[in-house]
Amino acid sequence: MNRIYQREGERTRKKIWLIAHTYILSFVLRLIEMSGKATNCIACGAKQIGGVFTCEGCSQTFCMKHANEHRQRLTNELDEIIFQHTKLSQTVDDSKQSSTVLFERIDRWEKDALETIHRAAGKARHDLQMLAYSEKGLFIFFSSSRIFFFETKKNLEQIKEKINQINKQLVNAREHHEYLERDLYQWKIQLEQIKHDVTNLSPMLTVYEDQTRVLIPQLNISKEPQHKILKEKLVSSSNVIHFDEQHHTAMHCGHERTPAYVYGTQEYTSGLHEIQLLMSKKTNEFILSFNIISKLMEISNDSFQSEFCAYGWQSDDCVNPSKYLSANEKIVLDLKGKTRFHLRLFIDCDKQMIRYFNEKTKRSKEIHVNIEKCPFPWKLYFYLYDVGDTIRLLSSSQLS
Repeated sequence: MNRIYQREGERTRKKIWLIAHTYILSFVLRLIEMSGKATNCIACGAKQIGGVFTCEGCSQTFCMKHANEHRQRLTNELDEIIFQHTKLSQTVDDSKQSSTVLFERIDRWEKDALETIHRAAGKARHDLQMLAYSEKGLFIFFSSSRIFFFETKKNLEQIKEKINQINKQLVNAREHHEYLERDLYQWKIQLEQIKHDVTNLSPMLTVYEDQTRVLIPQLNISKEPQHKILKEKLVSSSNVIHFDEQHHTAMHCGHERTPAYVYGTQEYTSGLHEIQLLMSKKTNEFILSFNIISKLMEISNDSFQSEFCAYGWQSDDCVNPSKYLSANEKIVLDLKGKTRFHLRLFIDCDKQMIRYFNEKTKRSKEIHVNIEKCPFPWKLYFYLYDVGDTIRLLSSSQLS
């Protein structure tokens, strides 16, 4: 009987071992099958079995070739950040030498001013010399401010002859006391005639300063504050948007491209306001936009809810809302193809319009806002899509 139980126990153990072995083998084969499953590379789209890498930073999958390229791109970006850090550090360390640059500029201004004066004085001397010696003219100085010019020696000799004749008559009259009232009147008339001929018929030379032309621009020293208090701040409900401490800069820092929305905290209901913006993007492949939106519109990550209440421009020069332009109206290119924009956005609540001025192209565009579709108060509204898209507030002020 014991032998029977022993044989049954052995058979049972063998069955259990066989079942466990079969299960383990099946599990191992499934793991092998899963590990060998083809995965698409995000860069080339090719399916790779094995040798596939997933980046923990962006959660994207790459083949071996493009994994190396992806890593190299990150390395290049790190090198650029290190370079900018080193450049900024050197600028701060060299702050003591900044005044030297200003003193050097003053020295250059002084040198240029002296050279300008020397050239002007040399030209004046040359002109006077040409007039005096090339034409062999003669001068008569009545005073420091009245100098008369005789183009020929004959003219001067004639004047001298008349003066000598009067002189002889005066000497003779004094010696012999032979003169009457009419003689005195006659001599006065003759002297006035000679004086008139000299001062009115002969060219008068003067040296004067032209007050309408600035020979040397005035050099002034001023201290201008660069930091302006910005009441406007940026906020977002999206977790892919990162801000600086002051909430004046917003950057798309997601692992992949995805729509994200940024809003201003200030409300605009009246007056004229100016906001200076600096926007940048890595490539011109995808758009970003800057707009105004009504506060009454529910803020949501759904772009379709916000589209009809947003008025502004996209980086490809399209206008929001899309129905703003008529079918026959052409889009004037200004922003398309660029990756960096320095703009001044004007919000005119009184005229119910917005306008921007491009500091680089010097072009301006405006949009009239339909109050029924975008009622007051207004707020800033930005759309970002690509990783690295950045919005920076430079200044904000109320003009009226």
